[in-house]
Amino acid sequence: MTNSNSATLPDPDFSWDPNANPPIAGLRPHRTKSYRLEPEISGNKLVVHNYGHGGAGITMSWGCAQEVIDVISSRGFSQNQSVAVLGSGVMGLTAATLLAQLNLRVTIYAKAFPPHTTSNVAGGQWAPSLVEHNDTHQFNRILRRAFATHSAKLGQGYGVSTRLNYTSHRSPNFDIVPRDVIREPQFFQHLPFGHLRSSGFAYSTLLVEPPIFLARLQKDLVTAGILFIKKEFLHIAEVTALEENLIVNCTGLGARDIWQDNLVKPVKGQLVILPPQPRLQYLYSGHGYLFPRQDGVVVGGSEETHFVDDKPDVQMCKTILARVRSVFEDDAHALTAKEETVPDWFIRNK
Repeated sequence: MTNSNSATLPDPDFSWDPNANPPIAGLRPHRTKSYRLEPEISGNKLVVHNYGHGGAGITMSWGCAQEVIDVISSRGFSQNQSVAVLGSGVMGLTAATLLAQLNLRVTIYAKAFPPHTTSNVAGGQWAPSLVEHNDTHQFNRILRRAFATHSAKLGQGYGVSTRLNYTSHRSPNFDIVPRDVIREPQFFQHLPFGHLRSSGFAYSTLLVEPPIFLARLQKDLVTAGILFIKKEFLHIAEVTALEENLIVNCTGLGARDIWQDNLVKPVKGQLVILPPQPRLQYLYSGHGYLFPRQDGVVVGGSEETHFVDDKPDVQMCKTILARVRSVFEDDAHALTAKEETVPDWFIRNK
C-alpha cells in the first residue's frame, strides 16, 4: 500500500538533561540458537523452562505462557496443586497469571520484583527483536497468541495501545512475523515528517508500556492471592529443594548459572528517557529507536555483547540520541552511512 498524502507528524524534542533524567541500562537475556521452552525432569520435579528471549520478552510473553500451560496440561495436574514460578519479569508474571487461572496454587520466587526487574528496562514495542529460534511453527504460534492476548488488553489499564512504527527501510523484525499478525506495511514515497522526507514504511503494531503492564500484572496476582517470595537461586539443588514438584523456570540470565546453560548471554541495552511528549503517538525504528510512552520518550540503540557491568554510559547514550536526532533532521549520512561508519555496539535489528 502506498501513501503519499499524509499530514505532517510532529518531530520529537530531543532536548535532554542527563542529571534530571538519568539514562538507564539493562541486560537482555539472549540465548544463542533459540530461546528455551521445554520440559525437563529433575529428580522428582517437572521443570518447564521458559527463558532466553533476548529483546522480545514482552512481545512473546503471553504466547510463551500459553505454551507453558500446554506442556503442563499435556502431562496432567491436580486441582489446587502447588506450582513454583521462578522469576518475576514479564515471563514469570504472565506464566503465573495463566497458571492461577487453572486454579493452581502459584508461588513466585524471585530475587527482585517490579519495578526492579530486567523487563522494566525495556522500550515495549511489540516486535520480536534480538531473539533466535529453531522452530518456526512454534515461533509463529507464540507470536499469534501473544499478539492476540496483548490486543485483548487494549483499553483495560494494561498499558497496551495500537501504534504505527515508521521505518526508512523494511524491518526484519516485522517481516518475519506472520502477515495475519503484522500486515504488509504502508509505503510512503515521503515519510510524513517535517524534515525526514525520505521514502519509508509504516507498520501497524502495539506499544506495551512496561511500567504500566508489569505493575498491573503484579497487582492482579496479589489480588488473586498469589504469593511473592524473595529468593535467589544459584544452583539446581536449591531449585529441587523447593516443596513444589511443578516448577516453571523464568529466570532469564539466571538460568546460565543455575542450569549451566552456556548458550545464555547478556546483551546490554542503554536507554535515554526524554520528558513525556503527548503529541508523539508514533514509534520509529531503524537507526536506533524511539518509543513515546506516558512516562517519557524512550530512545535507544545499543546492543553490547562485551561490557563489564549493567551501568549506563552517558557518552554512549549521547551518541545514540545524536544518531536518532540526525535521522529526523534528514541527515543523508545517517540514512545511507555504510556499516563501518556505525559503532560496533549500535543495534542492527530493532
